[in-house]
Amino acid sequence: MKKKDGHTHTRFSHHGSHEKLEKYIERAISLGFTEYVVTEHAPLPQKFLAEFTGPTDSRDNSAMHLDELPLYQQDVKAVQEKYGSQISIKSGFEIDYLSDYESDIRQFIIAQSEWLDELVLSVHFLPNHDAFVAPIDYDPETLNTYFPEIKQAPQSVFKNYFDTIQKSLDFAETLPKNVVIRIGHMTLIRKYQKYFNLPKFDSNNQTLIDQLLLKIKQNDFQLDFNTAGFAKSYNGEAYPTPDIVRKGQQLGIKFVYGSDAHEVSAIGQFYDLAEAIVSQ
Repeated sequence: MKKKDGHTHTRFSHHGSHEKLEKYIERAISLGFTEYVVTEHAPLPQKFLAEFTGPTDSRDNSAMHLDELPLYQQDVKAVQEKYGSQISIKSGFEIDYLSDYESDIRQFIIAQSEWLDELVLSVHFLPNHDAFVAPIDYDPETLNTYFPEIKQAPQSVFKNYFDTIQKSLDFAETLPKNVVIRIGHMTLIRKYQKYFNLPKFDSNNQTLIDQLLLKIKQNDFQLDFNTAGFAKSYNGEAYPTPDIVRKGQQLGIKFVYGSDAHEVSAIGQFYDLAEAIVSQ
């Protein structure tokens, strides 16, 4: 039976642990995983970093640094060679979709396409009303600072998020066809739902979600069933939510378990719960 973790990180995240990639792989093997995708946060575009106005730590520690790319690739190749007879290890990235930086991101992916097996395409940054691009999952205070409407008009923030995912899907259609594309943690905007007492998505946002799912299906993209939210004190659920899973399954979308592990102990987290939800 195939057991896959399609969303994992390494010491190059800069917001996780410094444990060696070998330790992640060894834990995955011990838990019975047969396939493992290393999807470290790809380097952010240099122009984006130069223009970024959000928290300095978020700018510097959200992703691998460009000069670390060769080391990351060496680490992935090393574990593929060492553990390849025990587990299938795929080369990958988690790519941040950033509106207005599509050309730089596309060039990076094309340059890596011969090495790249799979990528997780995610939205962690949104433009706000002042045209600042800010992180939505750094901490609740930062979200409130740049998107104060999260308290009084949360549906507008949800719409901004889903509109940006729509743009990311348009972008994904232009990427090399030899790379497996998976849409990351589709409801990440709910990460702090308990902190802000966020409501459910309204009918307009549900319509946007339906449109996203249809486009995902039409392009044969996959969806990341990400269990990291279960471990977040202000969230308590997976990304995406079970109702979206059911809609996606009715369309025949493939869901892939993702631990989103940033430390060895998180490998396999909530796998059985994920399997139970997806298999319903």
